Amino acid sequence: MTESRNLAILVFCTVSTGVDAIAEVVRRGFSIAGIIGVHPEVADPVSISGYIDVAVFATEMGIPFHYVRSYTLKDEADRRLLKELDFDLVWISGWQRLVPQWLIEESRLGVLGGHGSPDGIHGGRGRSPQNWAILLGCERFDLALFKITPGIDEGPVIAQRSYFYHEQDDIRVSYYRASLAMADMVCEVLRSPEVLLTGTPQPTDAHYYPQRLPEDGHVDWSLTRRWIARHCRALTTPYPGLKSRQGGVEISLWECQSFDDAIDGEVGLIGACFYSGEFLVNCKDGRVLVRKWSADNEDWRPRTGLILDSVPFSKQLAVITERHEKKYPKQMISSRIKRWSD
Repeated sequence: MTESRNLAILVFCTVSTGVDAIAEVVRRGFSIAGIIGVHPEVADPVSISGYIDVAVFATEMGIPFHYVRSYTLKDEADRRLLKELDFDLVWISGWQRLVPQWLIEESRLGVLGGHGSPDGIHGGRGRSPQNWAILLGCERFDLALFKITPGIDEGPVIAQRSYFYHEQDDIRVSYYRASLAMADMVCEVLRSPEVLLTGTPQPTDAHYYPQRLPEDGHVDWSLTRRWIARHCRALTTPYPGLKSRQGGVEISLWECQSFDDAIDGEVGLIGACFYSGEFLVNCKDGRVLVRKWSADNEDWRPRTGLILDSVPFSKQLAVITERHEKKYPKQMISSRIKRWSD
């Protein structure tokens, strides 16, 4: 096995949530051989939530970097580029696509990935697990470092860590917690590379979390204050935000919280507006304070008496589950999500 401090580790990263773990590994004294990112000329910020140009981060950290032009790594020019690089180990740190078989075979010591869910990697393979965890009000997240195989999050587990959520944690805080836990596990591998030979196989009866798309995140004002606040925290930056509409204008909610239990008219009604731009909206069991928001029409302002549109969460969930089951009929959706759709 290669000496630990001399391992040449190549990192794939193209979203902001991935760089914090890389920076923490460097802070602990380990070097990174290079970072691979998607070229900004071809990156689609809609399909890559939180996209960053890795050149900025890599330059600041003094790490060599290279661009690829295909996020799926199917472009032949990208394949030639990567085959010319010298590396022992690949680490996927913020790359929301499956790793092709040829790259797995090209890496001497394999490819490392991180994944988890409130039910661990085995109980929550798939997409958007941290978003789902916050939305569903979960208290704990179990994260695993595993060796990537051609399947979806099914390779042997190398190390595991857990962290807990506090009531006001949003998706960015969740990623901060995950980045520190992931860095800790990667450093464990770099200190003792022999652990790569002792991974624990996963059971075969896995469950999956379905992918969420930007159009899936609409507020349901008929739900409770706590639910709406969690939904907002799950979809805030770097995601597209929780959406509502009023008079043809799309409003993105970035921060909101429970305000009181006053019942003041129909759900979705703006009951009070403040000089700061914050405003109150009626929901099932009281009022929600919308603290940060934006609109696709810069002239729109909240006004008392306006009604914000609502999309039933059950309807949104039905679309999400149907899409998943149509695309992946053999991948059973997590019971945490299924119980909300039954």
